[in-house]
Amino acid sequence: MRDVSVQTATIGVGPGGARAAESLSDSWTRGASRNPYAAGLARLLASYRAIPVDQRVRLAKKTSNLFRTRARSRAPGLDTGGLTGVLAVDPDARTADVGGMCTYEDLVAATLPYGLAPLIVPQLKTITVGGAATGGGIESAAFRNGVVYDDIVVMDVLTGAGEVVTAAPEGPHADLYYGFANSYGSLGYATRLRVRLEPVAPFVALRHLRFHDVTELQDAIGRICERRAHDGEPVDYLDGVVFTATEMYLTLGRGTHDPGPTSDYTGQQVFYRSIQQRTTDRLTIHDYLWRWDTDWFWCSRAFGAQQPLIRRLWPRPLRRSSVYWKLVALDRRFDVADRIEKLNGRPPLERVVQDIEVPLAGTADFLTWFLTEVPIEPIWLCPLRIPRRRDADPASTAPTWPLHPFEPERTYVNIGFWSAVPQAPGGPPGATNRRIEATVSALGGHKSLYSDAFYSRAEFAAKYGGATYAQLKSTYDPTHRLLDLYDKAVRRQ
Repeated sequence: MRDVSVQTATIGVGPGGARAAESLSDSWTRGASRNPYAAGLARLLASYRAIPVDQRVRLAKKTSNLFRTRARSRAPGLDTGGLTGVLAVDPDARTADVGGMCTYEDLVAATLPYGLAPLIVPQLKTITVGGAATGGGIESAAFRNGVVYDDIVVMDVLTGAGEVVTAAPEGPHADLYYGFANSYGSLGYATRLRVRLEPVAPFVALRHLRFHDVTELQDAIGRICERRAHDGEPVDYLDGVVFTATEMYLTLGRGTHDPGPTSDYTGQQVFYRSIQQRTTDRLTIHDYLWRWDTDWFWCSRAFGAQQPLIRRLWPRPLRRSSVYWKLVALDRRFDVADRIEKLNGRPPLERVVQDIEVPLAGTADFLTWFLTEVPIEPIWLCPLRIPRRRDADPASTAPTWPLHPFEPERTYVNIGFWSAVPQAPGGPPGATNRRIEATVSALGGHKSLYSDAFYSRAEFAAKYGGATYAQLKSTYDPTHRLLDLYDKAVRRQ
């Protein structure tokens, strides 16, 4: 295990600390410094104890990648400031230990010098490993590697009961390991995680394949996912962009060591536009992993950042998703967009910021409906396939992650769309989002919970592991110090 910034450590933090220390496996602490992680965890637990028992426990975070509006709370939050960064990288075992608040930007920076990267690297730099472990993360290796949950080896979790436990696929807290996925901090917060890594080549060669029909596109996704190849060449990465009903692309990536010129989309050029303009491309692995962050996929256009003059004046270090997210937060706080719409005699806007997943066979149907009914473009596509649990019955279709209902070894397509539409006069709040939810449900799919949701409590429980979740909640947060998942995801408390 090689040091990167700090080392792993055991815990000795006063009340509750002894039990936390006993829960940690020896493999976490062997040969490691005993100070930085312990100090960070001590700060976290002290902040937990400082929150009055009659108030909800929340994180004290300055940034977020969630798009749910939440009720404001004046209660102090958990101090996670000591749980950032990469703790250690083991290039031989191909794992990295990180603090729960470590960003993927920091993790990738620590692993790429070894020619390694996490199995799944969510596209936005400031997504944290702990946040992804509880809320999900996906990218173009997902058709090979699953989602973020699938690359977590083991993790320490501060539960709602104020205890730190080690959750692994086997052991006394295996139920929490599997149930933590998609729980969005309603069972606890990951304080330290061990992440699987895979070898990556220094460059990625890209091919952009154009399609004119959604059924043709769906069929191609199925073939490529099954073969992991196209026209005799291996495919290591796969995602796509739909611009219109007759213009859509799949981008196929292949890792390569071959030297040669590479493109740079952190300057004047915009990556998603290049997909329409060229059939092949090459990026460094670093720039490939972060190709979507510079322009927040294509959402930077809402701020004028794709206009040539504005782009030249916009400092390059500030062309990143975290900056755009702050601008969105300001808009929400002061209702800037709705004020502009009102001044122009138009109705207020309904935010439609969603990622949904449908089985492969429903992809063409959903795209056809969406392109007809919802005036949003472009649309992002990302195929994924969840591995089966090692201890599962090979014939079982039970979800590997019970709160995130992917059937194992079945191909799904994540479809992402992030914009706003005019509110229908007299319609219910979230009318377009409700129609999307109904359409996705009819196709046997579901949606991510990072944004607005409108399900009834019964429908939500049926979709997101209600009985399993209730048991986990009673075990790990018996006094409900943390918000219930439904209250977070739907009621936006």
